[in-house]
Amino acid sequence: MNHTTDRRIPKRLKIEPLLEAVWELRFAGDSSTAIALPGALLERLRAAGRQAKPEYMPLASVPAEFRKANEQMQYSPTAALRGDGWTVLTGDNVIALNVQRPYPGWARFRAQILELANCVKETALIREPVGIAVRYVDYFPGTPQETLKLLAANIQVGGLTPESGSIRLQMPVSVDGMNALIQIFNPVRLKGDPATEATGLVTDVLVADNLAKLAGPWDGLADRLDKAKATCHRLFFSLLTMDTINALEPVYED
Repeated sequence: MNHTTDRRIPKRLKIEPLLEAVWELRFAGDSSTAIALPGALLERLRAAGRQAKPEYMPLASVPAEFRKANEQMQYSPTAALRGDGWTVLTGDNVIALNVQRPYPGWARFRAQILELANCVKETALIREPVGIAVRYVDYFPGTPQETLKLLAANIQVGGLTPESGSIRLQMPVSVDGMNALIQIFNPVRLKGDPATEATGLVTDVLVADNLAKLAGPWDGLADRLDKAKATCHRLFFSLLTMDTINALEPVYED
């Protein structure tokens, strides 16, 4: 897919719809990596002044040979380090940094990612990074009929349209030499206090870059991170109508 747009892309939104932002690093590891990595990272994060609470995930109790045989399990977390507003997830072949709302902004999130990447590199436990991904999940409250109109999309299958507004869409695309996955779910009910639960539309945009093709996969990580994030940012805004963007009070220059 060649993705082009003549739109001006906002730098940020005053009304922030973000639910979750994730950075993920995949590598060639095994169960021994999953065992050693949480403790090694916890030591370095605490040395840097970060307080984190370690926690084992349910997948940790699954035998390593079963995790290795299942592709989804290979890249699912077995342990978590939970801090103030952020969580580090680790597994046999993956490490991820997750932040939830209120979103701290890209500058701070980027700094946290690079700090974590440096801690990972210092452990010397990961010798073969194979890919990174940036993922943003956003939420727009409303009825399915209302929220479907927020999208810059004309959805038809066999001449039929989702009149109720309910859709489940998953679309892999190639953008700027990277692989991306766009997912749209409508409606979604947020978990929480039953008195305040709401339904709405969720957009989930992931952009992945291949590091295995590089001679030094740790080299230029910041630049590749910026490129992946910029592509993710552009894809997100391409999903929305201009009326939707304007309602979120876009800021084009600080």
